[in-house]
Amino acid sequence: MLNSLPSMKRKVGIALLGIILGSLPLLGQEKVYPVRQGIDTRVFVTADRSAFVVDAFQQRLTVGFPDDNEVSFVPKTRTPLILLWIRIQNTSTRPLDLDVAKFNSTDDAGRKSSALSIEEASKKIIEGASGGSLGAKTLRGISLGRVGNAPTEDQLKDDIQRYSLQSGQIPAGVVRQGLVYFEAPQKKKFTVSIVLGDLWSSPLVFSTEKQK
Repeated sequence: MLNSLPSMKRKVGIALLGIILGSLPLLGQEKVYPVRQGIDTRVFVTADRSAFVVDAFQQRLTVGFPDDNEVSFVPKTRTPLILLWIRIQNTSTRPLDLDVAKFNSTDDAGRKSSALSIEEASKKIIEGASGGSLGAKTLRGISLGRVGNAPTEDQLKDDIQRYSLQSGQIPAGVVRQGLVYFEAPQKKKFTVSIVLGDLWSSPLVFSTEKQK
């Protein structure tokens, strides 16, 4: 009987872990796809229909939903967010000014909002990951990383800082890329228009439904 106790404890532990993982929130990052509009030859969609490519006057932009590697550090969160991976290549001979604070989104109900700052995005992601019915400490330990190897909030903030698109000057010929965060509408299906400030003033439209 005593010899069976470790085995019983393992089985109970596995069962409890299954209950915990089953009660975690769904991913709050809404996957969006580009919607081709108009006949502007400077804007086209990649062959796999995952991103826009824009050949602007002084830069080339690639804007789309990030792949798994680019968001592997982002935990499960209830907070509805739109994450976009933006790549900027300065094709001019001069430095290019980048101000992410000028980026904004407008949803299909006409609600307009600015891109979230890195601090705002960090706060919303962490709050959404730890706001479940379970204790915040338990949920955070599971949802912010692998069991037994969960990053701290400070580590997560550092990762968000590292992988986010940073404002500042982009030297001639240099590429800068990273994540930009927007609040998503509180519904399953939606369309949203993204404006990239001084980089590209025409809206780039994304939808939760993949275009044919």
